[in-house]
Amino acid sequence: MSGVGTEPDGAALASVTVRAAAAWFLDQRTLPRHGTVRAFEDGFRRTLGELIPRVEQLAAASPADDVPAKVARDALVEARRRLGQVEAAGLRGEVERVRRIAKSVLALCGHHDVLVRPRARAGVSPSGAGREGAP
Repeated sequence: MSGVGTEPDGAALASVTVRAAAAWFLDQRTLPRHGTVRAFEDGFRRTLGELIPRVEQLAAASPADDVPAKVARDALVEARRRLGQVEAAGLRGEVERVRRIAKSVLALCGHHDVLVRPRARAGVSPSGAGREGAP
């Protein structure tokens, strides 16, 4: 599982892929094998390693009072905290720890989406209907 690619089409595909992987992992009702948990953790860590600086950059480029940027910065703190957690005891503990990392993947993907569309956040529709003088 790769993280967020550098090409726009690659980033979109990787985003869909990693979101699907995180959602799948979170939806599991039985405990996966230890190797499966480890593989997902590795992929989620790689993704966050690429996504964290991108979201940081987007949030930093936003106005200081921008609410979505503030929320994204809080999610960045939480993602780093989750990445810093030590390995849990037993398979159940590890699954729960990796689930928290998967939740950060989904959260930061969502924050990334919001922050890359600043015009939509400012109330301007893609068609331009929100501009002054627009019908």
